[in-house]
Amino acid sequence: MKYIKRFVMVIFTNPIVTKEIKQRTRGLKFSFTIASWLFVMTLFTIVYLTSYTKSFVEISEFKNSVLTFCFFLIFLFAGFFGLLTTILCSQAIAKEKENQTLDILLSTPLTNFEIIVGKMIAAAGEVIILFFSAAPILVLLYFYGITSMRDILLIMLYVFVVILFYGSLSLLLSTLIKKSIVPTVIVVVFIVVSTILSYFIVAVVQNRYLSNTGQPLQSQNLLNLIAISINSALALLELINSRLNSGFDAFLQYSYMLKGYQIHLIICIAGTVLNIYLSTLFLSPLRKIRIFRRKPS
Repeated sequence: MKYIKRFVMVIFTNPIVTKEIKQRTRGLKFSFTIASWLFVMTLFTIVYLTSYTKSFVEISEFKNSVLTFCFFLIFLFAGFFGLLTTILCSQAIAKEKENQTLDILLSTPLTNFEIIVGKMIAAAGEVIILFFSAAPILVLLYFYGITSMRDILLIMLYVFVVILFYGSLSLLLSTLIKKSIVPTVIVVVFIVVSTILSYFIVAVVQNRYLSNTGQPLQSQNLLNLIAISINSALALLELINSRLNSGFDAFLQYSYMLKGYQIHLIICIAGTVLNIYLSTLFLSPLRKIRIFRRKPS
């Protein structure tokens, strides 16, 4: 319990976090950004749900249209905030190297872990505020009877964990590469390659399924599970489908009890922890890796 308390104190009393978040959120620019983001998204959502869906007479058509809009809205959130987090985290350490201030930061009493975690929280702080300030927009799905508040919170938490994974990956690359734009490009290429690979696996499974009759083979089930587990888009699609009961995952059926989005969530959590550890290690290999500062004797 003592170590957990010290761990929490290391994160929330980190001087890097308090300093950089104050700098990012102090001016009117940040307030205007939040106001503009909320106004545009709220207006777009209300106009769609109150005007466009009135043209449907049948309940099934209305439901399908609203579900499509839900998928679009959640994927818009995930893509926008994921890209923004990747860009900000890729600049966290690389910008210190470009400005030649990293050595000054390493000369402070802060440990490597405190520097890395402080930089990550400070870089993602603006995104976190924007992300949770947009939560009332997703709550509109509850008021329209599409899903429950519990499902909305689970989807938001899942998206947040995936975003943190890609942010930690860009932070790791930022400790290895001097230019801040290169980590962003590498992470985007990584996402594109994993997406293409998963869709290629799905295409192979579909061809096998169409060429065989009866129940899918065990290898086909495994390939479907792997395709979802390595792709954030397919994992999020499966999670939303399981919560909204939209039936959009009919082409990715498998017989395992463990779901693909659950495996992807475990991969993201483990990957985030590993990326932070490696970032701590590569930040300054000559320094001893410590989580807590030594107590003065």
